[in-house]
Amino acid sequence: MPPLGVPQFGTAVSGGEPDPALVLEIDAEVTSRARYLVARGSMDGTGIHAVKFSIGLGGYDPFDYKTAVPVNPDSTNLDFPLPFSTPDGLKAVTEYEQPNQLSGCTYCVVSAAEGNDLLGEVGIWAEIVYSPFTHEVGDVFLAAIAHFPLIAKNSSMQYAFRVNVHF
Repeated sequence: MPPLGVPQFGTAVSGGEPDPALVLEIDAEVTSRARYLVARGSMDGTGIHAVKFSIGLGGYDPFDYKTAVPVNPDSTNLDFPLPFSTPDGLKAVTEYEQPNQLSGCTYCVVSAAEGNDLLGEVGIWAEIVYSPFTHEVGDVFLAAIAHFPLIAKNSSMQYAFRVNVHF
């Protein structure tokens, strides 16, 4: 098993889909805002839930594409986002698991027609589902970021990201 934060690559055939999928498992860095809201939740019940994801062209060293660059936890967006064809440029997570209060796992699928470029980052977006401050409820924000070495995607392959988040 590789050390924490080192991506694991593998291949699989996605259930029922005609195209194979590359599966990438990676650990994400929690943003400062998500860390604050989770800590605040232990005091006032504030709750967040992963709802969407985005992919981007940044995340790797342009002079050494095999090396991921460190994540800035104060980020509010990816370094170089590659928007999906949705009104907000984000895509719904395929599945979300939360085995305990301090960790979660999202499954994010990028179809063959989407994101055909050089990729190096994925962002997990969360929604505030409960807050004593009612104006916050429904806000969607960048909760976690994962950087990884460059991977090239084309229209003959779909990618599935399994993003692990540990608070």
